[in-house]
Amino acid sequence: MQVQRFQFQPLLCLTVSVVLSQTLFSTGCHQKSTKTQSNPPVTVAHPEMRDVTLYQYYTGRVEAVDSVDVRSRVSGYLDKIKFTSGSEVRAGDVLFIVDQRPFQTQVDQQRATLDQAKAQQKLAHIQYRRDIGLQQKEPGAIAQVTIDKSTANVGVQDANVLAAQAQLEGAKLNLDYCSVTAPITGVVSRNLVSIGNLITGGNEQATLLTTIVSADPMYAYFNVDEHTIEQVEKAIREGKRPPIESKKIPVELGLTVDQEKYPHKGYVDYNNNQFTSDTGTLQIRGIFPNPKPQKGHRILIAGQFVKIRVPISSGPQLLISGKAVGQDIVGPYVVVIDGDGKAHYRYVQLGQKIEDMQVINKGLATTDWVVIDGQHNARPGAAVDVHKQGASTKTADTTEDTSGTSKNSHTSAETGN
Repeated sequence: MQVQRFQFQPLLCLTVSVVLSQTLFSTGCHQKSTKTQSNPPVTVAHPEMRDVTLYQYYTGRVEAVDSVDVRSRVSGYLDKIKFTSGSEVRAGDVLFIVDQRPFQTQVDQQRATLDQAKAQQKLAHIQYRRDIGLQQKEPGAIAQVTIDKSTANVGVQDANVLAAQAQLEGAKLNLDYCSVTAPITGVVSRNLVSIGNLITGGNEQATLLTTIVSADPMYAYFNVDEHTIEQVEKAIREGKRPPIESKKIPVELGLTVDQEKYPHKGYVDYNNNQFTSDTGTLQIRGIFPNPKPQKGHRILIAGQFVKIRVPISSGPQLLISGKAVGQDIVGPYVVVIDGDGKAHYRYVQLGQKIEDMQVINKGLATTDWVVIDGQHNARPGAAVDVHKQGASTKTADTTEDTSGTSKNSHTSAETGN
């Protein structure tokens, strides 16, 4: 009996397993069949009409308003360096001191020469007054040639005094030039010459000691294509935009760390007088404030590459989510749901990019239902399960007219180049 019981149990388990497997397989197939009967879901939204500011985007380079090569006006041995490399200095601050002793000696020498000339001048005037007085008291007592010599000697000694004074001023000036000062306010570079070196000054081969660039405000140069320049000039002629010389055309600047933001505001103050022949662009210059923050250094640095954007125009534009736009060999397209809940491809003409939104120049209207999510479920001509964006209901009436929906929000856009 035990042998029969052990033989019966495996057969029973096998039978139960087969029945369960068939039941589960049948149930799964039934569920799968039921699921495939429902239409694939998609999320739709209407295009929106918004006021948009169109921008042109460029890469610019920062330059200082003023830049000076610091050189000595006198030759001599460098005695002292009075600044810290990379620091900000003000106009008139002493940067270098050349050995002053030789120049002080020249000043002392010229001062002595001046004293000597003044003594000779005094003697000449005394002699002249004596000769004139004697001639007046006793006419003919003194020869006329003697009086002429006295008169000439007075003029010579007066001139010698003036020359000695000029030479003394020159010596003092050279002594002052021993102290090399900052000609402008700005950021100083490192010292290019060390203490103890002989430097040349006062000519075109003068030794370069350091450089200074102004820090506030700063220029940003960028090149604009001919088409954009023509658009701007047309707007200026039509009175829609102020002329460049009015310094009212705004321009915005951003750094890499600013990502998509352009927090630094300035204005265009200059454009070149001719296009570059090899690139067909015109150089434009914007000027930007560059104040010193409470901590750290100023934000803009000469030679720095920056992002520039210039507003071109403003007005209403038709916008749709950037996720709704696809691209194939024919061109850009969106998926539109018709009144029967079926999907269709609609090829469109794209305009500018606005953050995560896309401007549609041609091909859509505010009454269209555009698929913004689930495009992979919307095969051309296939029925879909439509969901409105942000709606609590699962289905949307695709025949609803929402052409009156518009927004007055102001949005910025980048132009497609």
